[in-house]
Amino acid sequence: MTTGMPERRKLGIGLVAALATATAAAAVVVLWPGENAASPGSDACFSILSKLEVEASGGITSCGNALEKAMTGREAGHKPPKGKPQRLPEKSSQALELVITTYTERTEKGETVPVPSEIKKNLANALSYYAGDTYEILAGQVDYSDSQHSTTPNDIDIDTPAMSDFLDALADDGDAFRIIREALFGKIESELDTLDEQDFLSEPKAEPGKAFIDSALGAAISSGTVAGDLRGARLNALTKQYGNNKSAAEKALLEDYESYGFPRLRKLFEDRSAALGSTETAAGRQRLDSLLSKAAEAYSRGTGFEDRV
Repeated sequence: MTTGMPERRKLGIGLVAALATATAAAAVVVLWPGENAASPGSDACFSILSKLEVEASGGITSCGNALEKAMTGREAGHKPPKGKPQRLPEKSSQALELVITTYTERTEKGETVPVPSEIKKNLANALSYYAGDTYEILAGQVDYSDSQHSTTPNDIDIDTPAMSDFLDALADDGDAFRIIREALFGKIESELDTLDEQDFLSEPKAEPGKAFIDSALGAAISSGTVAGDLRGARLNALTKQYGNNKSAAEKALLEDYESYGFPRLRKLFEDRSAALGSTETAAGRQRLDSLLSKAAEAYSRGTGFEDRV
């Protein structure tokens, strides 16, 4: 994770107010949804497009497609390129910030504008382009809405609570949320691939006058936090979805746990350690156990409780 002064002007939460002052002379054509389709969430979608000076017509589905394109620079439905997350144009990251802020900013009553079900997959796919930035924000080591800190590679000005709220808003759509989780587990796997055999053999020794850096420990804590936060959001959504149907809820929660809970994270650590040959020694096995213990602690904090199902 890198920190430092950002290269571009920070917009953050103030982006909503700044864009709201756009003059009526701007050449923007936005056709709002019909009266039958109107809702606070759909109105907010078209309002965002207006502030971004993006042309759109039709109903809420068209609005979602236009939002996704604004955030990614590509037509809706395209997956991000494989490999290391790439820096997107500044206007795309500004669009992402505005979308997240709009759908997570709370009123005086503590309420947020609901995200229409028709656009959740659009927003999830767009967020997958920002896997690196999202991972850093959820790991929560610094406040990335602060102008002194920058996410990699897109310098997104959103704090951890807002990002968590945004994930909560998408978590009841299993297909949409799967897109986000796969992207972030891919980021975890990439981070583990940067660790070498020594990282999995022992804790590095502190050297006088130098900052102590334990990359493997950092990966364990960050990945546990992120995986736990995602699990917590989906767990809450499934609990609400199944209501009083306890048996159906338990089945769904167990399936989710096996696919995206701590077992998947544990296997990533075990596979990387084994690939490096670290588990062939007693020291390596002890080190792996220690890392997994730290990851499990972070995961439990992320979910909000000790998660076994």
